[in-house]
Amino acid sequence: MNLLLKKILTSRSKEYLNLDKNLKILEASTGVERFADRPNEVKKGNDIRLSFPELIGVEDILHSILHRQKDSFELNGISRFIDDDRPLYFDLYITEGINQERLESCLIVLIEDVTELMVAKQALVQRASEAELLLSALKASRDYIEKTIQSMADVLLVTTTSGKIKTINPAAENLFGYRQFELIDRSISLVIPDEDFLHQFEQKQQSLQENNLPRIEVTCKTKCGQDIIIEFCRSNIQTEIEDVKDFVYIGRDITERKRAEAEMQKTLQRERELNELKSRFISVASHEFRNPLSAIQMAADLLETYGSAFTETEKYQHFHHIKDAVKQMTTLLDDVLILGKVDARKEKFNPILVDLEQLCRSFAEDMQMIDRYQHILSFRCQGSCREAWVDPKLLRHIFVNLLSNALKYSPAGSTVDFCLTYRGKQAIFAVQDRGIGIPPEDQLRLFQTFHRAGNVGDRPGTGLGLSIAKRYVDLHGGTISFSSKVGIGTIFQVTFSLDNHPEIST
Repeated sequence: MNLLLKKILTSRSKEYLNLDKNLKILEASTGVERFADRPNEVKKGNDIRLSFPELIGVEDILHSILHRQKDSFELNGISRFIDDDRPLYFDLYITEGINQERLESCLIVLIEDVTELMVAKQALVQRASEAELLLSALKASRDYIEKTIQSMADVLLVTTTSGKIKTINPAAENLFGYRQFELIDRSISLVIPDEDFLHQFEQKQQSLQENNLPRIEVTCKTKCGQDIIIEFCRSNIQTEIEDVKDFVYIGRDITERKRAEAEMQKTLQRERELNELKSRFISVASHEFRNPLSAIQMAADLLETYGSAFTETEKYQHFHHIKDAVKQMTTLLDDVLILGKVDARKEKFNPILVDLEQLCRSFAEDMQMIDRYQHILSFRCQGSCREAWVDPKLLRHIFVNLLSNALKYSPAGSTVDFCLTYRGKQAIFAVQDRGIGIPPEDQLRLFQTFHRAGNVGDRPGTGLGLSIAKRYVDLHGGTISFSSKVGIGTIFQVTFSLDNHPEIST
């Protein structure tokens, strides 16, 4: 198995198996046995179906992956039970790989432990079921509960049709902080400032059947000025005067519930973001490894079969293709490792006092040569030249990324401007291109890991460069921003303070 691929897989805490075309095990990571139905069968040369019977019946799919008719296959939520009846859940991801020893296609089986997620989901489903049963019971007995027992346990307000308070219960006193005599004969707006409150009840009552009670969530104000959220229901009661009715409001404080719901939404959003990040990583890694591996395979096959008939120039071209493919994979791995170091705060930040203008000129000259002068890369410096404390290594990564992007997404022969401006106590760097621009729907997510704009086409890239660049800018205590229009171009601006004088490298 490719050592570089093994390294990135193990860094993601996944177990793996490597299978030949007959579904026999070529290689397995050390922790695979824990997920097998028959751990003793996880041996090199054994059929994978002996230890993972879930793959019985899907052989056609697996062979279609080997023949590149299908990209991948996955089984989610596979369950096992450990000796003490503790559950174990895992997902299987199967995709194509290259057996470096035999130089032939093989299957890579990735195993991910999802026990914690599945147990949490099961608990959530159970709670939802319990809540649904409770809601059904409440609905069946709403009239009795809310007009009698709960009216005494929760907030109770009786008002005239115009909203003048006639009666409150002790729960209302405790919740709002008013004594009874402070609210009697006062408008309900004293505790419910929402002027549309009564009108909302009228509208909701008209849309419901006669025996259903309308419910309204409203923000109330206590005597000390605190905002609380209460869910009110309202019913009519006949007064001693014929055809004159009062309103009975029964309310429950749901402030904490609303806060809990908001936190749950944040948690779900974070989970969605993590799942999206995982999907983007798998997609990028699969694409960025498959293409160069295929190129290496093809070049190696041609050299092996026709090497003796090739001229030296033709051999050099094939070796050059292999080197380019290896470089592409190495770049992805380097970016992933850099990102991991920065996120783990293990990236060394070693600022020294440097001449920014001279440093930026060297960046521009290097990029012009790498670009083979297909574009015009113009550098200029404005303002009084000053030295600054920066990490040249990290600074090079920032601007090589911004400049390479500007060149990559600009038409040949166009101009890319690189400008350094000294303004007061700040150094402002700007990289401007006349390229394809960034669509508005991608701009908010541009610095997210593995995100690439929807209009990049088949241009190579991993979606890691800008994410790493932003983290390096943050290490300098600077800011990075951009403006862009599709079809017109993009301007990236990086701002550093010239007063930074770090004493300790972090």
